[in-house]
Amino acid sequence: MKFLTTTNPLLRAKVTVAAAMVGCVLATAACTGTTSSASNTAGGTLKVTAGASGPFTDNFNALIASSSSATGFAAYAIFEPLLQEDFGSGKTQPWLVTSYTWGPDGKTLTLKIKDGVKWSDGTAFTAKDVAFTFNLMKANPAFNAVSLPLTGAEATDDTTAVVHFSKPAYQVMWWRTETVPEHIWKDVQDPVKYANPNPVGTGPYMLKTFTPQAITLQKNPNYWQAGGNFPTVQYLAADSSSSMIANLQSGGVDWIGTAGIDGATVKKLAPNAIDYWNTTINPSVALLLPNFNHAPLDQLPVRKAMDMALDRDEISKIGTAGLNAPVESPTGMDVKTRSDLIASAFSGQKYGKADPEQAKKILTAAGYQLGSDNVFVSPTGQRLDFKLTVPTTYPQADLFGMTRVMVPELAAAGIKVTVKSEQQQAYVKDVEMGNYELTMRTNGGTPSVYDFYNRIINQQPIKASAATGTQLNYERYPNPDAPALLGAYAAAAPGSKQEQTAVGAIQNVMVNDLPGLPLVFSGGAGMWRTDRATGWPSASDPYAAPVPGSVNAELVLLKVSPK
Repeated sequence: MKFLTTTNPLLRAKVTVAAAMVGCVLATAACTGTTSSASNTAGGTLKVTAGASGPFTDNFNALIASSSSATGFAAYAIFEPLLQEDFGSGKTQPWLVTSYTWGPDGKTLTLKIKDGVKWSDGTAFTAKDVAFTFNLMKANPAFNAVSLPLTGAEATDDTTAVVHFSKPAYQVMWWRTETVPEHIWKDVQDPVKYANPNPVGTGPYMLKTFTPQAITLQKNPNYWQAGGNFPTVQYLAADSSSSMIANLQSGGVDWIGTAGIDGATVKKLAPNAIDYWNTTINPSVALLLPNFNHAPLDQLPVRKAMDMALDRDEISKIGTAGLNAPVESPTGMDVKTRSDLIASAFSGQKYGKADPEQAKKILTAAGYQLGSDNVFVSPTGQRLDFKLTVPTTYPQADLFGMTRVMVPELAAAGIKVTVKSEQQQAYVKDVEMGNYELTMRTNGGTPSVYDFYNRIINQQPIKASAATGTQLNYERYPNPDAPALLGAYAAAAPGSKQEQTAVGAIQNVMVNDLPGLPLVFSGGAGMWRTDRATGWPSASDPYAAPVPGSVNAELVLLKVSPK
């Protein structure tokens, strides 16, 4: 997983449609949408808008995955993962856990906890808190977003926690777990419904005030390391990319993350005060996801036809203005940085140009008939007429912009798609609950290839009730072989022959059964005010992803300093 900086001016010059759309956003930036703002006090407050998610929700439950976006990603400054992620090297780095060792059977994980860390209320952070958190996850499946096969955990002393799994778990993403304080949470009657209105964390900042429009954080006086040079950080709500850019231009906000807008174009609004870094983060991919509970999207010929009808290069160039690189391998892996984890059976396969005629042949061979309105009808009378739910704005890719390319490409293959756009919070909820026909969402964004595939084919939501949301397998793809496939991968030590075999078996599902259709890689687009702060990440200093909606936001907040 590497940072790939998007700097090709020739590509941008060719993208006239996308450039026109960007121009419209910038031209109306000063007069459309709403963004909360407050006057900056020099050196006092860093103002951040991580995305156009609309009003914030007062829920800082660190163990509910959706709470981070609900709070405008301010939670990334309050709570910390056990290991931080170095997106530049594609590896993890010590954080609250200084080292770890696996037992010989892969079922026992021993964590050495950093000594001297305190919670923001001054209480010592110990291995007991870590063990308590993993036991909470075991007792409450809603907390176990990545489906860790936990059987329990205990602290053997203040700096050693031992986590137990029911099966070998070398590959599972345990390190993203955000620990909660036992001395507070042990008295919570219903931890899943607990909104945690006064969050206590180990991060560099702590909650000062909350409103639906502005979350204000203050420095944690008990933070365990240097950094956090702004005494106050304020997260501001926004409802559109144009309002975010307008506020950046006016100085009402200092750091934003938005997709589909080229930072080079935004920089022209204030060349001496705005800078940016456009990156591609792998393995994180925007996929087209069919809802398998909505026939006939559960039929393979329909998914194959869609796959054949889409041109990833055009989706990238026009739909994202070249800011999101096209996926080349149908495995979803980057052929440049992850070739070692592409099975030999698929190493030579790459996406080609859109082929609507071949897509029509696939459907015709499966008994579908093209109607007089140029829309196919299934053998049981179901029209290939779907709603595609996307957010109006999205931090990692311009999903809405991509639909402008995808809808006509699918129409050329006899598949009608109507776009349904929603504010980000409504979209997140609908996707989690399965309230969509087609959708797009990014997947991955961690150093773990296992996690990338686990989020696509894990069968947890298949067994859950219809009223249960999920952070895994949003498309509700049923495959009785998936648990064994994931189990074999999790049990394979990194770099082993077993890992190659296991990942190849999962890629066979990805390529031939199409649970999700990879489109483009996620982008890390950060823009900021250089007249307010120094120390921002860049191509020459790639210490973190530049996106305020990323787990790496903590690293940026620790390094930037008032100017």
